[in-house]
Amino acid sequence: MAHLKHGELKHLIEFSDNEVNKKILAQNGTSKVILIAIKKEQELKEHSSDVDAFLFVIEGEIEFIFTQEHNENYTVKKEEILFFPKDKKHKVIGNKDSKILVVRI
Repeated sequence: MAHLKHGELKHLIEFSDNEVNKKILAQNGTSKVILIAIKKEQELKEHSSDVDAFLFVIEGEIEFIFTQEHNENYTVKKEEILFFPKDKKHKVIGNKDSKILVVRI
């Protein structure tokens, strides 16, 4: 497994004006730990994960939208967590400048 040096999560990634910024912190097979910086009104386009996952909002607030069937929306705020199952299409929109930790199990 690849490891990143010690530090506060929020300082390990910066915002980008042009796109959602992503950094893989650790990876082992299909398991990944990903740090994401998304600015207000930026969008992480529709996609799905091939494994179950959860996200933790380190700072800010996002809108997590399951795009299949009923378009379920969840507002996820600082220090909140959201589980999402594999193969369920979703997208993310920044309600505020936000930093998110995603753990793909």
